[in-house]
Amino acid sequence: MKELFNYVFYKSSIFYEKWGEENGYIAGGVVTSMSIVSILLSVLIFVLHFCFNETINSAFVWIAVIICGALSFFFKEEKYKELKEKYVGEDNSKLKGWLVFLYVIGTVGLYFMSLYICGH
Repeated sequence: MKELFNYVFYKSSIFYEKWGEENGYIAGGVVTSMSIVSILLSVLIFVLHFCFNETINSAFVWIAVIICGALSFFFKEEKYKELKEKYVGEDNSKLKGWLVFLYVIGTVGLYFMSLYICGH
């Protein structure tokens, strides 16, 4: 799992750098932590709904947003440089970039879908 999130961080950071962001690793860290928090919130929504017949409180969502911000601090520039050296010249880079994009959009979509299915 750690390798997946590291790769998402790397590809997100590269994307923001190509779009002219000077410190793309910051935005990459936010995107990666947002995807992690979206997955956790989706699981929490389904567990609360199907196991306990409860709905998620908005306080949980705000706590998750704070956790997302805190998680983004763990993705440092040094880690980005290390990953950049590791993945330089990788095969099928463009395809993998699109897969990471679909993953990030999918995690956020899963969160909204879980809200819709559980009637929030």
